[in-house]
Amino acid sequence: MSQSVLARGLATGKRCGRGVVALGAFVCLLQGCIAYDFIYGKPKRVESRQSDQELLRSAEGEMQRGQYEDARKDLQRLMNQYPDSELATSARLGTAKALYLDKKYDEARTEYQRFLELHPQHDRVDEAHYYLGMSYVRAADSSDRDQTDTKKGLEQFELLVRQMPDSQYVPDAQQRIVMARRKLAEKELYVGQFYFDRGNYAAAAGRFRRLLADYDAAGLEDQALYFLGESLWRLEQKDDARAPFQRLVQEYSQSEWAPAAANRLGITLVRTGPPKPPGPGAFERMGQALRETWDELGDTVRSYQIFH
Repeated sequence: MSQSVLARGLATGKRCGRGVVALGAFVCLLQGCIAYDFIYGKPKRVESRQSDQELLRSAEGEMQRGQYEDARKDLQRLMNQYPDSELATSARLGTAKALYLDKKYDEARTEYQRFLELHPQHDRVDEAHYYLGMSYVRAADSSDRDQTDTKKGLEQFELLVRQMPDSQYVPDAQQRIVMARRKLAEKELYVGQFYFDRGNYAAAAGRFRRLLADYDAAGLEDQALYFLGESLWRLEQKDDARAPFQRLVQEYSQSEWAPAAANRLGITLVRTGPPKPPGPGAFERMGQALRETWDELGDTVRSYQIFH
């Protein structure tokens, strides 16, 4: 073999050797990276930081699409990252509204109460009082159940009407007051009749008196007067029974309960004034349920916006 051929072979071998070494180093480096990732985990991708306005707009869009949990996360991120932002109070109020629209009424009440405690002079306290009341009444059950939530909701609506008469929420709050008073009166009537049917006339009389004292003009006065008079009559307190019977025949002569009251008094009933409309029946209750459902849909449509 010539010396030139031998030299070329040695040069080629050296180049191959260097390639093998380089390849080996690359493999070792790759394995080292894999081992590092295995031990320490892959580095997380750093996401771009959104501004407070971007977070608020994102939350509004999510609320509009019914993604209330995602909206709350964005609002919480806004409050955490920008505690001094002027939008932080809107974010807190928006968190409460997202909970309300998600029908998490207990949590919504907590957030609205916290907002009112932290920002008692804010220009949107009327909204907080209104939706705090709505959170109570939405959670209330039918009239034969405990009505503590209805009472608390009524308190919020009355406070709103009394202290913030120029609020945009007052007209609806006034209607809610009428509905809440009617519901509470129905509860007193239900309990009173429960006692009456079981012969506990003293307890029944107490309930009917409370209805007349606390929920006057709720539309159930004629029934309350009759059953109060009848309870006292059966307790042999006939002189005391005459007063509710007389008021019934004088003020509610068109009531279906007036003839029985007149019979107890031993007088002829003279009907005056327009006929009293019948009490809420099955169809009216169904209509009320449909109206409440429509109200909820209206809440969803008009309430997702966080800032005005």
